[in-house]
Amino acid sequence: MQESNPAFVSFGERLREIRKEKGMSQQAFAQMLGTSKQVLSRYETGQRSPKISKVQQYAQKLGVSAEYLMEETAEEGALNALYEGGGQPFYKIFIDVTEKMGLNIPGIVRVTGLTDKQVRTIIMHRMKDAPLSVALRLSDTLNVPLEVWTGEQHYKPREISIEAYEVARAYDRASDKERSVARLALDLKLVK
Repeated sequence: MQESNPAFVSFGERLREIRKEKGMSQQAFAQMLGTSKQVLSRYETGQRSPKISKVQQYAQKLGVSAEYLMEETAEEGALNALYEGGGQPFYKIFIDVTEKMGLNIPGIVRVTGLTDKQVRTIIMHRMKDAPLSVALRLSDTLNVPLEVWTGEQHYKPREISIEAYEVARAYDRASDKERSVARLALDLKLVK
């Protein structure tokens, strides 16, 4: 068994920790959460990622905050204001935001790193909730707050185009040498 980093606790590890604190079997704990033992097992082993609405449901049933269940990274700290089920379904938000950005399916695939199949599944299957990993990826790659994907906020187009945002992200990931070449090519001065 691999040693876990105390600063990183996955959703599944957190569920397992709570289950063991309660002294419950997977079967009993799954029943309490309103899911199957198989689904719980997949969460605990990291083979499955929860939908955002499930995180909130489980948090309520366990009497903890959604943030506590999802203490994986700083970005996931934003999960304390999760989808409450009253707004638009995820697929409609997804279509609305990407259309306002001027992105078609190949553009979405290029910018976000999602596969063509994933994008088409979101749209064609009319996904009601965003899987957590997808919502976090969309927030990061499209520079759209997580609350937009959960329906808590309306999307407001930014002044900067998606292409300009992509260039800025590439620049941020570039080495110092690559940044120097880009500045030379654009005839920009070094700003510190």
